[in-house]
Parts: sequence; structure tokens; C-alpha cells
Amino acid sequence: MTSVYEETFLKAAFEVLEDYLQSETLYWPLGLQQRRNEPPYPQLTPGNVLLFLRRLQAVGSAVAYERQLEAVKARWGAHWAQKAAREAKSRLRQWRDYLSEAGERFPYYHYKVRERVILALLEEDQNGLPSDVAAALTQLDGVLRAIFVPGGFIWEAPLQRAFPREPFWYLYGQLAPGT
Repeated sequence: MTSVYEETFLKAAFEVLEDYLQSETLYWPLGLQQRRNEPPYPQLTPGNVLLFLRRLQAVGSAVAYERQLEAVKARWGAHWAQKAAREAKSRLRQWRDYLSEAGERFPYYHYKVRERVILALLEEDQNGLPSDVAAALTQLDGVLRAIFVPGGFIWEAPLQRAFPREPFWYLYGQLAPGT
């Protein structure tokens, strides 16, 4: 795993971040083309910026991008906070839908848990989540803990440095057999 993927996303994100923050759009397409053997790039959101910064912290230097984000937040902090709150509600809905609609089988957990990770990053960034989101997330964590079997880190090994077991316990294990 290299930092090229993360840096490509962040570079494109910061080129349009101020325009994005001033828009009504929550999920902003960046139009990036993935390279061979790479996953598709996600759309621009505060949570995806935070996720890619955290990933870059694990595999390279994120300092320049962290400074850029702080500068943008200094100028557009209220817009950032509004987008982050909207995204938290959206991510919660997606995470709840995944846990409830997957039935007794939870395909693609290693990918879908990304929604839960982004919620944690938004919470950290905003010093908390909206109260309704936080309460619902606590309930969903209870559901997840009931079917979760602790184990090894489920994402690429280099990322483990940026996602410690606490608070990212849901990245260290799998769902119980039969679920």
C-alpha cells in the first residue's frame, strides 16, 4: 500500500473544498479515475477527507494536508460543521440500513464498516455528534457487539497504526459465524 491513492484523493478534494463547502451538495463527485488494482475513489465529504487524512497518517506524511484543512476550517468552519452534521446523519442511516437489511449474513463487512469509522472520525473532529446521531449510534454499537467476534485488524496492515483498537474496536474482528 502506498500513499499515492490517498494523496490523489486529498489533492483533488482540496482543489474544490471551498466551493464544496459553499454548496448545498453533501456528496460531491471528484471525477477521479482509479488506477489498476485500486478501489474507486469516494465522493468528497468531510468524513472522506478525515478518513483519507487518517489513512495518509499511517502510510506517509499528512502534515501538509492537515495544515490545509485547518486553514479551510478557519475560514469556513461553520460550513464544515454543517456538512459534518449532515454527513453524520447520512452515514448513520447507511450504517443502520446495512446492519438491519443484511439479515443474518453481513456481506462486505470489511468495506461497509467504513461508515462506522467515518462516524468516529466526524465525532472526533466535531467534539461529538448531534445528540440524536450519538444516541442511535450507541444502540447500533450494542447490536454490533452482540454479533462481533474480536480478532485481528481487518484492513490493510499499514493502516493499523492510524486506527488503534480503542476506539476502533469494530476494525479488530469479524461477525460471528452464521451472521
